[in-house]
Amino acid sequence: MKKALKNIWNWVDDRGGLSELVKPLTTHLVPPGSKWNYVWGSATLSCLIIQVVTGIALAFLYQPSADVAYQSLQYIENQAFLGSFIRGLHNWGASGMVLLMGMHMIRVYLFAAYKYPREMSWITGVVLMALTIVMAFTGQLLRWDDNGVWSSVVAAEQMGRIPLIGDSIAHFLMGGENINGETLNRFFSLHVFVIPALLFSFVAYHLFLVFRNGISEPPKVGRYLNPKTYRNWYENMLKEKGVPFFPNAIWRDAVLAR
Repeated sequence: MKKALKNIWNWVDDRGGLSELVKPLTTHLVPPGSKWNYVWGSATLSCLIIQVVTGIALAFLYQPSADVAYQSLQYIENQAFLGSFIRGLHNWGASGMVLLMGMHMIRVYLFAAYKYPREMSWITGVVLMALTIVMAFTGQLLRWDDNGVWSSVVAAEQMGRIPLIGDSIAHFLMGGENINGETLNRFFSLHVFVIPALLFSFVAYHLFLVFRNGISEPPKVGRYLNPKTYRNWYENMLKEKGVPFFPNAIWRDAVLAR
């Protein structure tokens, strides 16, 4: 049996190249000082995975219709198997993701990790933060209760104050002058299709930049960054003192993710 499974794996790996996808993770080196201060990014990614899984589970039962949206959530909350737990996990996971992403950005700012050559990582991180907040905002209306509806009304009024394009943006999101069934459909489409597609794209690019430019080393008093020599210095530092991300560093990410 063991030999048969090994042959199956060898066939799949030879045709699909799965080991080539995992190899960069196992061989990736990180600076020796990358300890608990560096776990916030992985924790945010874990939270995103939880949001995706629970969101898919909720989508099987949720009905994006003005007539039955609230009733479908009541069914999920009170009758569906593990419905209350999954909805609660999805709700608190949204707040947790914003909080963890904020902690990650604070760490990056305090460690000056937004400087050369990681400026694009900072820019994509800011975009991800904005997309995450939009995801949380669009999810509120899907409850189709008083709190969700009036939160959307206030947000639309604020958007309407943007010079020149504010009224057009508010009208597009609302699907008219007032909140109606069209508003729910648009928020559902944004929450389930549009924003997640953008979020996944930027997450993939953000992770690519981490592998390309490496994780920033902890700051040290008196050590200045020279863009002309930094990359060579960083590569030499990793060769001399770097530790493998797997398993030396990934266990911290796993502990916090749990």
